[in-house]
Amino acid sequence: MLLGAATSAHQIEGGTYNDWSLWEEEGKAPPVGEACNSWERMEEDIALLRRIGANAYRFSLEWSRIEVEEGLFNLKNLFRYRRFVRALLDAGITPIITLHHFTNPVWFYRSGGWLRPDAPDIFARYADLVSKYLPEVKLWITINEPNVYAYRGFVAGDWPPGERSLWKALKVLRHMMRAHSAAYEAIKGNVRGAAVGMAHHLRVFTPVGLLGRIPAALREYMFNFVPVFSEVSGEIPPPVAMMERIRAGGDFIGINYYTRDRVKFSLRQPFGVDVAPEGVWRNSLGWEVYPEGLYTLLKRYSYERPVIITENGMATERHDERVRFVLEHMRQLKRAREEGIDVRGYLYWSLMDNYEWLEGYSAKFGIFTRDRRPKGEFHLPDMWDRA
Repeated sequence: MLLGAATSAHQIEGGTYNDWSLWEEEGKAPPVGEACNSWERMEEDIALLRRIGANAYRFSLEWSRIEVEEGLFNLKNLFRYRRFVRALLDAGITPIITLHHFTNPVWFYRSGGWLRPDAPDIFARYADLVSKYLPEVKLWITINEPNVYAYRGFVAGDWPPGERSLWKALKVLRHMMRAHSAAYEAIKGNVRGAAVGMAHHLRVFTPVGLLGRIPAALREYMFNFVPVFSEVSGEIPPPVAMMERIRAGGDFIGINYYTRDRVKFSLRQPFGVDVAPEGVWRNSLGWEVYPEGLYTLLKRYSYERPVIITENGMATERHDERVRFVLEHMRQLKRAREEGIDVRGYLYWSLMDNYEWLEGYSAKFGIFTRDRRPKGEFHLPDMWDRA
């Protein structure tokens, strides 16, 4: 079984320049700065992975480093990622690459981004080039959390590009599912024995009261069901598309799981309103910690395919609480495996405290914490050595 941690490029590398960088420049998000400086210190990250006994590491490639202008590729940066992949393999750690983790090259963003009709083809070209140069990588994630990207950028409007249009959000989601399909075919054509999937952010939606079942069901369908069903069936259901056939599905289901929402009916809000009861276990961001939800989602969305828990983590400054979080979620994973769910891996989010989008550096998800002394070293609290 794969056991390890996960990160994304913009959140740890430092020195990135993409659409989120523009968002930061406009004062709409905290500046990322040097992040964890992992672009310069990738090999040191391997030492952190070895210290916790990891045999797998999920990380993303920063698209803007590789395709610096439309159709113009920086192979030097791609070779930097290739050296890192080979170093991981030499250390006995399985690399799991994510091609898109929320950020886009500036040229893509300014020309329309995921609303462009040719966005799937543009993404497939990128996937094709990268996979040709990284044939040693056998586990690939095309797109991370397309539902979250579409919602935050095109409904809530608090991520780039800051739109508030359900119609645009559905169009973006459709293009991302088509892009996954095209990238799937490119990777499978270039990498012998590759397994390709997506990482889906799934939540448990618990209705509050009898009428709460209506908005909870709507959220379940739109947020959870539509992206996963599109991948596994190769057909995009309404309202995103009218069962549009895409060419390929996925070889495994990637599940990112953090929390559940308790949903109450509202005449003004078709998707209901959230209810936050007192006395429940929460992380430092206020998200409810609900380990049984992992079991629920594994049973509901495995579709008789291999599953990898591609993210599961807790924002807290108490590392004893983080250990409890992992143990309780692993119990639910074990329960699902004993009932026949083919869970192949568990990746904790995140390897280290890093940049958490609108929260900046305030949310502490990391197994390792950043030392505030000048050298910026990373360290484990003593309790991890005892756990």
